[in-house]
Amino acid sequence: MATPITSASAGIDLPPDLQAELRAFESAGRDVSLYQLLGVAPDSDAASIRRAYLDRSRRYHPDAWYRKNVGEFGPLLSRAFQKLSAAYQVLSDEDARAQYDQKLKQRLSQREREALERRALGREEEDRRQRERRERLLRTKGFARLGAAHKLYEEALELALNGERAQAIAGLKTARELDPRRAEIGQKLVELEREAARSRSQLAMRSAREHEEKTEFEPALKIYTQALQMDGTNAAAAAGAARCADAMGDTRQASTFAARAVELAPDDVDTRMLLARAFVQLGFKAKARAELTRVLSAKKDHQEARELMKRV
Repeated sequence: MATPITSASAGIDLPPDLQAELRAFESAGRDVSLYQLLGVAPDSDAASIRRAYLDRSRRYHPDAWYRKNVGEFGPLLSRAFQKLSAAYQVLSDEDARAQYDQKLKQRLSQREREALERRALGREEEDRRQRERRERLLRTKGFARLGAAHKLYEEALELALNGERAQAIAGLKTARELDPRRAEIGQKLVELEREAARSRSQLAMRSAREHEEKTEFEPALKIYTQALQMDGTNAAAAAGAARCADAMGDTRQASTFAARAVELAPDDVDTRMLLARAFVQLGFKAKARAELTRVLSAKKDHQEARELMKRV
């Protein structure tokens, strides 16, 4: 990175062009797409998106300007970096990007929509070629199978790095068939399948939150439950399901989900309070006292917890 030019007028150690970019980032509304934030076209491949993210994140990362006088631009750097990270999190994940593209089509020009459609067709064709290749490899014999497995494994690592997780998983499954004794193939496959499950869970969470915000608790509860089934470690999904069940008046179900949420995230005071209230309503006073004690040990001035403790 080039040495920053000190702004004489403001005494800010950021180049004028970076200052302008940060102001533009700050003023960018929801009409700006994630592709625009990263400075790439909607039909860009995974490798191009990754390169764009790395280039821009290095430029905007607050640590890049450590001990420099950034003045009012300090918070802007942090927010710009957060926006970039959020954009990359979506666009680097095949499932999340596909869902985002479907929503984005309505806002794109005809040329951009055609670019997205070309990319989708290209991916379908690439998927077809890869399937045929894997089928051919499965027909190999003897030591050639081990070599093919090794090659597929190396390719899968590269695909995973570039965000092509579905292709990586498919390749690893073939590699495992070719060389079932190679432990690292199975280990990487398990890792990627867990990542895929977490990704699907997070996608479901977005939909669940939208329903919950509209007080559509029944569909929100259903989707939160699905998100938790996809990823059993998703504490936010368990907490969301507990809130919705509570709003629907299903105290027993609310207590079940809340208990799961606090098991996964013990420091979540709000969900512990929900669990305590559910225990009170169910008549489980000892359990309610235990939860309230934990809430008050974390937050001594929690007024609701204090008042509820007097009742149990």
